[in-house]
Amino acid sequence: MKKTCGTVVFREYDLDRTLDAIYAAGYRYFETQATNPWCNHVVLDKDDPVVFARKAKDHGFLGVTSLWTPEGALIPAGESCIPTIRHAIEWAAAAGIPVLDFGDGHKPADMPEEDAFARLEERILMLLETAEKYKVTLALEPHGTFSLTSSGLQRILGISDSPWLGINYDCANIHRAGYVETRDGAANWRSLGEGDGEVAVLKTVVDRVVHFHAKDLDTAGNCVALGTGTVDVAGCIAVLKEAGYAGAVSLETEGGMDFDATVKLAETSSRYLDMAMER
Repeated sequence: MKKTCGTVVFREYDLDRTLDAIYAAGYRYFETQATNPWCNHVVLDKDDPVVFARKAKDHGFLGVTSLWTPEGALIPAGESCIPTIRHAIEWAAAAGIPVLDFGDGHKPADMPEEDAFARLEERILMLLETAEKYKVTLALEPHGTFSLTSSGLQRILGISDSPWLGINYDCANIHRAGYVETRDGAANWRSLGEGDGEVAVLKTVVDRVVHFHAKDLDTAGNCVALGTGTVDVAGCIAVLKEAGYAGAVSLETEGGMDFDATVKLAETSSRYLDMAMER
């Protein structure tokens, strides 16, 4: 497995400073986001993917494990999401990033569930054509109406058995049966009620996991250093190991802390991942 850190952990800080801090904390892989203005570490229409890949290498990293796409909440997104995400797929391929993350998103209140799922299905199938062409895996993160339960994830995966469709499993989102919804640079948790448990859900879909978000929460739902909160991160990593998973295990938070506190969280989490992945 690849010990990884998401640049979103340092989303308020410039990318060069962020990469230096992540490397110094012991990570040799990172993931990043193009979810402007929430995280501006990649701006697809401004940044050159080849230059970005060179920057990652120049900072000492062995690879970039994934990119969160703009307009990635497929159900509520407008029609522009298809060309936008197709562009993100092409950008990721040019940068050597193997995984593009997206979510189902929360369906509009006035949209029937079956209509919402039909829209999700149609859009995933459209995007898979581009993903297959550019050899970039689309990774659904539990992040919306359907994806926060085992049955919901399996239903979405049933849309296609393409090897280019997988899961970016976020253990904290499953733990809370909720997710952070971002809009205009702000965020809040949306919860769908009681969940099935992060370890139990992972066991049912582990064969389709292509990326993993290691995120821990305190009792108030705030992101904390791995191993200090309520999420069974170690239990999930044990499931991944047993399944022979060899992808990224990536620290993620929602950012929002001062720089020194963020560095400390990343360092503590790096040591935790070393122990959890070696067990």
